[in-house]
Amino acid sequence: MKRPGFAGLLAGLMPAAHGALQLRACDRVGLRPRVHGSAHVENRGHMEVGDRFLLESSPVQSHLVTGPRGRLEIGHDVSIGHGAAIAAHAHVQVGNRVQVGAFVMVMDTDFHDAVHRDVMPEGQPILIGHGVRIGARVTVLRGTVIGEGAEVEAGSVVSGEVPPHTVVGGVPARVLRRVGEAPGAAPQGPAEAQGSVLARVGQVVQRTFGLPQVPPPEAGPGQVRGWDSLGSLKLLLALEDAFGVSLSEDEMARSRTLAELGATLEAALARRKGAHAA
Repeated sequence: MKRPGFAGLLAGLMPAAHGALQLRACDRVGLRPRVHGSAHVENRGHMEVGDRFLLESSPVQSHLVTGPRGRLEIGHDVSIGHGAAIAAHAHVQVGNRVQVGAFVMVMDTDFHDAVHRDVMPEGQPILIGHGVRIGARVTVLRGTVIGEGAEVEAGSVVSGEVPPHTVVGGVPARVLRRVGEAPGAAPQGPAEAQGSVLARVGQVVQRTFGLPQVPPPEAGPGQVRGWDSLGSLKLLLALEDAFGVSLSEDEMARSRTLAELGATLEAALARRKGAHAA
């Protein structure tokens, strides 16, 4: 068998050497890194990337940044598109086999305190599970947890918890279907025919916030992680989809527990039934 010559060996080593050079600010770099173009890598905390890491940084530069107390951990076989920015001032963890599209922004802070503009606010860790696929121009906000094997559609804004093996999309992102299902494959029909309204509300809350189980009727924003102002909007959209009704933001604001949400949905369903009867 013909052995590769010096020129062939050099050509094979050059991409890894360039990648290692571009990532020299990292605390740890795995085997055979590749960086296309010139990346901005600023490490004031702790930064490590796994084996076979691919960072596209051309035609638009990509950025990897950690603050003084930040920690950025990127697993094996991860690829990141050009124009992307990942900033960790607390902790950002990216699992193995994750694909990140072009112009994606992953930031675990809001970057500036609303009152004191020169003060960096506290970060909330971001966890991106193994095998996740993130489309182009997605924004991942602080405190987000994206479950293993999930897919995020292009242009989405992600906050809170994304259940494993689901497809999410929109602003804010919400669950659209399971991975592998065709668009529109979810069962159709009135929600009230699929169980009690309160039970259905609990299932929607569980799915929206990626909870391990349905929360009790008395649970509300104080007990459900992710049920903040943005989470409330995500829940509103999910409930409208599930029940086929329209809800106002005022109705959502007045519904502070699952039981109260159930009563709000029953009233909305009654309005819809009355409108159809008329």
